[in-house]
Amino acid sequence: MKTSPTLGDSWNEQEGFSLMTTNSQTFKQVSCGRDHLIGVLASGKVIAWGGVGSGRRTTDLSGVCSQAVGFNLPIELDTNFNLKLVAAGSGVNLAIAENDEVVSWGNSAIGIGGETRSVSVESPRRIDALPRSRFVATGEHSFAAIDVDDRVHTWGMNVDGVLGRETREFNAPPGIIEALAPIETLALGHGFVLALAKDQRLYVWGNNSSGQLGLGHLDKQSKPAGLRLPSSIRSLSAGATHVLAVSIDGKVFAWGSNHRGQLGVGNEAYSVVPTRIKFPEPIAAVAAALHFSLALSRAGNVYAWGWNGYGQLGLGDRSDRARPTRIETLRNTEAIAAGHTFAAAICSGKLLGWGNNAAGQIGIAALQQSRPDVIPPFA
Repeated sequence: MKTSPTLGDSWNEQEGFSLMTTNSQTFKQVSCGRDHLIGVLASGKVIAWGGVGSGRRTTDLSGVCSQAVGFNLPIELDTNFNLKLVAAGSGVNLAIAENDEVVSWGNSAIGIGGETRSVSVESPRRIDALPRSRFVATGEHSFAAIDVDDRVHTWGMNVDGVLGRETREFNAPPGIIEALAPIETLALGHGFVLALAKDQRLYVWGNNSSGQLGLGHLDKQSKPAGLRLPSSIRSLSAGATHVLAVSIDGKVFAWGSNHRGQLGVGNEAYSVVPTRIKFPEPIAAVAAALHFSLALSRAGNVYAWGWNGYGQLGLGDRSDRARPTRIETLRNTEAIAAGHTFAAAICSGKLLGWGNNAAGQIGIAALQQSRPDVIPPFA
């Protein structure tokens, strides 16, 4: 079973996901973080757009909030590791190296990899406390990895039960969540986690103030709890306070906060149980972000809904949408990804971005780009 498709994957009905080429350069993966975009090329190069957190060398922290000179140009990450999977986060990034080691880099006031001091790391470095792993995911201040034996390790800020295990440390180092079934993939939101097991069981834990755990109530969950859905789930995406899930047969379910219409199910403030979103065609992938959502159909069409204050819905305006609305300018789309307040897609082999560009995370474009536009290729 494949995990959630990432930018750089393309849908194929018979073969699943395959690599795409952008401007004659093949991307193995591209991931959107809070204010930056990171891509891994087939050549082994890792490139990034945006400001602090991407690995860009700078002593000017104002670049996080303003488009400093040069931040909208891509950089090549200085790394001694050959990376095969990246997860861009809210300042801290994780990656899996070719030897299955977990590495991290970026900026964090609470430390990286369980450290308890503020750090700024420009180049990936190994997290020694983790074993060989095959998947990593980032939350706001919490992190997770699935090791090669399908066990889940969590670390970071220990609030609202987000680590899914008992620890008294506020900023905890990596530790295993015991008694979980073998896990296939993970999705982390702001203070909560979802884990899809290889046997299709879904586990949830952490903050639940908006019903984002889907358990029928608003109480936090400090240990993994099982969640039943109407259909078997193939992939997941967690936003700040809401969740999207795609079933094996192409249906989409949503739950959690809906105060900006990000669930696509009407005007309710939130949903504490999974609710189906209606689409005119089967969906292949979803991307949940800060109060907005995207969906990619198997035919290559892209739908957007929710908050649109930065034009991140890609619809040419800044009006919110309570229902999925097709982005007419995107056709033959192979993949989608969403950052904090911006988004990206690969269409006909080209990498496009839209939404908030205050840190230059979508390249040379307007500060607020309300329609998808091509991101200039890495030279």
